Amino acid sequence: MKRIIMHYDMDAFYASVEIRDNPQLKGRPVIVGTRVVTTCSYEARKFGLHSAMSVKEARKLCPKGIYLECDKEKYSKVAYEIQNLIYKMSDKVEFVALDEGYVDITKLYEKYKDLEYIAKKFKERIFDKVRLTCSVGIGYNKLSAKISSEINKPNGFYIMKDEKQFCEYLSEKSIRVIPGIGGKTQNILNKFGIYKVSDISKRSLLELQGILGHARGIQLYENAQGIDSRPIENERQHKSIGNETTLNTPVKDEDFIKENLKKIFDGVFLRLKQKDFYAKTSTIKIRYGNRETIQKSKSLKTYSKNYLDFLMIFNELLEEIDLSKPILLYGFTFSNLEENISEQLSLNDLEKIKKNSKLVELQEKIRKIEKGERG
Repeated sequence: MKRIIMHYDMDAFYASVEIRDNPQLKGRPVIVGTRVVTTCSYEARKFGLHSAMSVKEARKLCPKGIYLECDKEKYSKVAYEIQNLIYKMSDKVEFVALDEGYVDITKLYEKYKDLEYIAKKFKERIFDKVRLTCSVGIGYNKLSAKISSEINKPNGFYIMKDEKQFCEYLSEKSIRVIPGIGGKTQNILNKFGIYKVSDISKRSLLELQGILGHARGIQLYENAQGIDSRPIENERQHKSIGNETTLNTPVKDEDFIKENLKKIFDGVFLRLKQKDFYAKTSTIKIRYGNRETIQKSKSLKTYSKNYLDFLMIFNELLEEIDLSKPILLYGFTFSNLEENISEQLSLNDLEKIKKNSKLVELQEKIRKIEKGERG
């Protein structure tokens, strides 16, 4: 049986959490971010606001909006509740951010035989747990599920059963509907007369490779046909936990990059904690607008799952990276993972206690002998 993948995306997550916790904000334009908009409510989007724009620009477009600082600790706690609930539904899960992820629901379909029921039940359970809505897409692979989750936002769902339905739905859509095609790639493709997804399908693989290069040409050729063989990335199999974000266009804003890298770091650390893993190595990945890619890594001397240990490493890595240039992609990864360090530490601690006890006993004997000699 073909696998069935669900993609869920919490609706305007940060803003929705703030509105949930303060009902007086309901129906008002709510913007979350310090110097750069991290997310905003759907009411704010009506004014032309969107993530990654400066708060200064947002205030010009929406002067009566409610502007709030990010409370990442609060958002992480809510995400933790959601992710724990999802683990009860399936053990094949890939969280790509605090507010979204992929779930392999093949076994659930074998049980219920009704994809619409599964989508509605999933949304219902999430809402009952955290009082927040999400949008859901169900497809035959990760690509079709991701695109489907965007179709009926907010608080909707869409089911894409096969490649035929995928191609029919996307045929006349802008090429921007395909994940990974940002403004720069769109401009390149437009120069070759490629505006709609159907225009991609008319080109040969060799033509697309000539335009975008070998790897990206293959990816675009396959994605336009709904082909995507990527597996659900289960951390327990891969011994690394990470996430990265590709922007539509390169951004030259150090504060924005730092703020959102910290968001990714917090989300990845949350997953490390959920899995009860210990880690040694932290890595930040940056891809500049000119496609130059760098990775900086640092390792602790011993395994840890202490937030402050890794936050210190994270900040040290940031100092080593040039964030002043336009950046297209940024990400963070924990690697060199172990699951049973706690047990090993307990044994080590026990050995230390035994050694210390013997040392104390010896010191006590010496003290008594010395006392006897003096007496």
